[in-house]
Amino acid sequence: MELLDGSVAELAAAVRSGAAGAREVVEAAVRRIEERDPAVGAVVAVDPGPGLRRLEREGRPRGPLAGLPLLLKDLHAESADLPLSRGSRLFAGLPPLGTATVVARLVDAGAVVVGRTSSPELGLNITTEPELYGPTRNPWDPDRSAGGSSGGAAAAVAAGMVPAAHASDSGGSIRIPAAWCGLVGLKPSRGRNPMGPFRVDDWAGMSHEHAVTRTVGDSALVLSVTAGPAPGEPFSLPGMPAEIVPPRRLRVGVLTEAPGGGGVDPSYVAGVRSCAADLEALGHELVDLPPLDRAADVGPLLGRVVAGHLAAAVAEAEAGTGRVASRETLEEAVLDLLERGRRMTAVDVVQAQLALRGLAHALAAALGGVDVVLSPTTALPAPRIGELHTRRPARELFADIFRISPFAGVFNVTGGPALSLPWGTDGTGMPIGVMLGAAPGSDALVLGLAAALERTRPELVPLRP
Repeated sequence: MELLDGSVAELAAAVRSGAAGAREVVEAAVRRIEERDPAVGAVVAVDPGPGLRRLEREGRPRGPLAGLPLLLKDLHAESADLPLSRGSRLFAGLPPLGTATVVARLVDAGAVVVGRTSSPELGLNITTEPELYGPTRNPWDPDRSAGGSSGGAAAAVAAGMVPAAHASDSGGSIRIPAAWCGLVGLKPSRGRNPMGPFRVDDWAGMSHEHAVTRTVGDSALVLSVTAGPAPGEPFSLPGMPAEIVPPRRLRVGVLTEAPGGGGVDPSYVAGVRSCAADLEALGHELVDLPPLDRAADVGPLLGRVVAGHLAAAVAEAEAGTGRVASRETLEEAVLDLLERGRRMTAVDVVQAQLALRGLAHALAAALGGVDVVLSPTTALPAPRIGELHTRRPARELFADIFRISPFAGVFNVTGGPALSLPWGTDGTGMPIGVMLGAAPGSDALVLGLAAALERTRPELVPLRP
C-alpha cells in the first residue's frame, strides 16, 4: 500500500476522507512487518487485535492521526493491551500497569496500535541488540546497527513498515537511530510530553518520549496530539500546534569538535558545514563554538544516576516476576551497573542528581550566547553489529557510547529540544544526521528551523535506503 510509504499527514487525510479504510491500512502494515521484519529484527510483538476491535466499535477514525498503524517501543510506552519486556529476560512477563498518557493520546487521535519495537535491555545502549531478541539491523546496511535505544522504531520506519513509530530518548535514543537510519528524530523539551502516570521522573528527568518520523511536518503533527500538561507530572509545558511557524533571524552556534578532543568523522563535519551554509543563505547569523568541555561530564554523571534508578527498577521487577537478577536474567554490563547501584546510598543518589542539575546550568551558560546549536548528531558512524556489545563492565560500555555520541546527551541534561535531521550520506552510503538543539521550551523554534532546512533540500528529507 503506497500510503505506508508517504507521510503520516497524507495517510490520515486519506482515512478521514474515506479514500482509504483504517482496517485496510492496518492490515497492510501488518503484512509489511511480516514480509520485511525477518531481515531487520525491528519488531518484537505484533497484535493489532485490540485496535481493530476498537475500529469496529467506533467506526472510521477522524482524528489527526486517523488510521496510523502505530508501533510502540518495548521500553516505556505502557499499554493495557500490549505487555512490555524492556528487552530483558528479568522484566519479561510483568503484567501491564495500564495505558500511559502519551499512548492514550495517540490512540484518541486515531492511531491504531499494531505492535512493539525492539529496545536494548532497559534502554542502556545506543545499539539495539538485546540478548532476549537478537540484533536490529540497519535497513541501509544489514551489517550495521540501527542505533538505540529506539533502534527498532527507526529500523521499522526506515524499512517502510510504518510511516512513524513511538520512541523515547534518555541520552540520544531518538536522535541517534534517526541519524543512522536517515529519519527525523525530535527529543522534545522536558515536560512537553507527559511521562506518566506509571513513571514520572525517569533518570532524574533525563528521559523524554516522542517519535521517529520521515518528515519534520510529521514530527510536529505527532507532537501536537501528545504534548501538554497532565496531572501529577513533575515537569509540564503547554501543548503544541501542528502548524510550523518559520523562525525569525537566529544566531546559530556551530559545534563540530567533540569534548576532550574526541574524534569526529570528517563527513559529519562536512555535513554540518554544508547545513551551516544553507542556514546562512536563509539569513541566519553563524558563529563557531568551541568544544563543550563540560559535556564530557554527562556520561559519568548520568551513569551514577542511572545506576541508582536501575537498582530500584530491578527490585520492583524481582518482586513482580519472582526472578532474581543474575547473569541468567540480565546482560553483563547491565548486571554490573545494577551492582554499582545497589552499593549506592540514598545520599549518593541525591548527590548525583544534584550534580546533574548543576551540570545543566553550566551547559546552559556555555550555550547562552546563541539561539540554536548546530552539530553532528553523533561523532561516528553506526557500528557494525556486535561491536558495541554488553559482555563487559558498564564503565567500558558507557565510555564507548559517549565516544561515539558526545553531543546528544547535552540536551537531555539541559532539558532543551534537539532534533536530528537527515543530511545526505557519507562515503559508504550511510545516512548523515545533523542536530539542532535549543533552550528548554524552544520546540517550535527548532521545528521551524528544521522545516526551513527541509525545504532547501527536498531530496534529503525523507531520505530512503
